[in-house]
Amino acid sequence: MSDFFNAQKQQVVSGLNLLTVNDYQDIHLATLQVLERTGVFVADQQARELYGSCGARIDEKNSIVKLPSALVEDSIQSTPAQVMLAGRTPDRDILLENNGNAYLNFGGGINVIDPYTGVFRPSTKADLAASARLCDVLKEVSVYSRAVYPLDQPQKLLHLHTAEACFNNTTKPFLNGPESKWEVEKIIEMATAAVGGAENLKTRKPIIFGYAVTSPLKLTRKFCEAIMAASGAGFTTYIASMAMAGGTGPVNLAGVLVQTNAEILAGIVLTQLVRKGTAVIYSSYSTAMDLRLGTSPLGSPEAALIGASVAGLCHYYQLPCLVPGISSDSKQHGAQAAFEKTLTGVAAAMAGASLLVGIGGLETGLTFDFGQAVLDDEIVRMIKHLRQGIEVNPETLSVEMIDEIGPFGEFLSHDTTLSKMRSLSQTHLFDGNNREDWENNGKSNSYAKALSRAIEILETHQPEPLPDGAAERIRSIVEEAEKEVGVN
Repeated sequence: MSDFFNAQKQQVVSGLNLLTVNDYQDIHLATLQVLERTGVFVADQQARELYGSCGARIDEKNSIVKLPSALVEDSIQSTPAQVMLAGRTPDRDILLENNGNAYLNFGGGINVIDPYTGVFRPSTKADLAASARLCDVLKEVSVYSRAVYPLDQPQKLLHLHTAEACFNNTTKPFLNGPESKWEVEKIIEMATAAVGGAENLKTRKPIIFGYAVTSPLKLTRKFCEAIMAASGAGFTTYIASMAMAGGTGPVNLAGVLVQTNAEILAGIVLTQLVRKGTAVIYSSYSTAMDLRLGTSPLGSPEAALIGASVAGLCHYYQLPCLVPGISSDSKQHGAQAAFEKTLTGVAAAMAGASLLVGIGGLETGLTFDFGQAVLDDEIVRMIKHLRQGIEVNPETLSVEMIDEIGPFGEFLSHDTTLSKMRSLSQTHLFDGNNREDWENNGKSNSYAKALSRAIEILETHQPEPLPDGAAERIRSIVEEAEKEVGVN
């Protein structure tokens, strides 16, 4: 057995294990075969040359890069197992480590459900800023992902306007996905201003740059250009696969795992060739295509199975991962959304996924709902409580207490009951009263309460301001970019 397998076999994953270590080894070996025999399409000449300089076989005619196993395994091992995501302020830092869960909202939507009117409509920059401000408050959102695109802004500058809105409206680390070296450099300029200068940026990078491979097995020029720019500047990147079983990937879920793995590892190799030791978040949005409807549901059992399996594979590799959890294909709040978000959330959380994406998202992430985001924050709190499990020790086994109370006593007035009651789960939005109390309290509706809380946050919360002059500098960067691309 190789040194790589010997090292990985030592990894023990606690929680939900859908696959065995031998299964992960088989997936790994199959992935190496795909990368070395089939290869990946790499559109960027500079990236092909970089791969070639380190032993990859290059078919220039077809722009195909075939990666040797040793290069892939070396890149996995040089990618950090722990990643610190820095907020704009230190109190918002989050450490991604083995078997820990953190959560973020669903990103990349193009619609919102207006929190004041309930109207479904295309998203604007004001909606983006509002969603960032909401997530700045929600306790279970550790990382902000651009919830919606600012569709009222010029297409060429969407990512710059996104960064401006994020820097001004949250101090949490956030994700952005620029599509060129030029955009990456502009956003890094903004980040420099946001943290108070270039010296601070060396240790505090509040943005994670993210890119998706095009399934099957294509690294576009935009992907390569942006990932090389971000990695070269020392920023954490997240590399995503969105393979669909039966559509852009094999119908077999094991095959989807192999293709997803091959796509992401090809990107990870590129980051390590640019800058060895670059932090990467292994990100899978892969799911099964609904062949009847032509859709790619993220709230399905198949999505939950893939997400949990990816989490296990990343434990095997010792890499932080991002997978859908708290995700739904429902178009509105209600039973479907609650079921799908709980299904995907519990599966990924129990499997130990580093980051679970989905808070606030409906319609496979296309729509952001402010009230749903508050509801999801509550769902996450319950899932985190579930994942704590039950502590078993001489004290919690309670033999002495049971003996003290005996058959004719009660435990309600016992000192331990009062002191430990706050360790039990508590819900603020879901109703647990008896029917009479529920009716007397106006038959409270959890979504209505969540929406009311969302509006309260939007109307009262102001994030910690940027350093003096930073907002103006960021605005000037956007205005300079508008002139460069000829946008008035």
